[in-house]
Amino acid sequence: MKWIIALAMLLALSAYGDDDHHRFPLDLHDLGLSKQQLRSVEEAMKEYQYSYRRYHHQSEKTQEELNTLFLNPSFDSEAFRAKSLELQRTSIEIRTRLFERLHRVLTSEQKRRFISHLEEWDDD
Repeated sequence: MKWIIALAMLLALSAYGDDDHHRFPLDLHDLGLSKQQLRSVEEAMKEYQYSYRRYHHQSEKTQEELNTLFLNPSFDSEAFRAKSLELQRTSIEIRTRLFERLHRVLTSEQKRRFISHLEEWDDD
């Protein structure tokens, strides 16, 4: 998830610098986004940030519920599993919506380059 947050912050940086060999590790400049693509990506990221903030708030509540389930005298594995899966499903849905929007906007080559960024960001 950290790469998505980094993506949002670094979209602003993507306009700076012209040389690929001077690229910041999380910079998207080398994707060669058109103005329309940049607008679409920025809109998708704003939606993602809003959804992620809501998810983060909900995940804190869910974690408290998981803690309570664990502290109960008897462990309800089904309730614990259901709460944990709910949290994961929400995260996956948010990420899926972002990727769906990016998929419609990016060209095949830009998608390949974007995947390289994801691998790079996951290594950090």
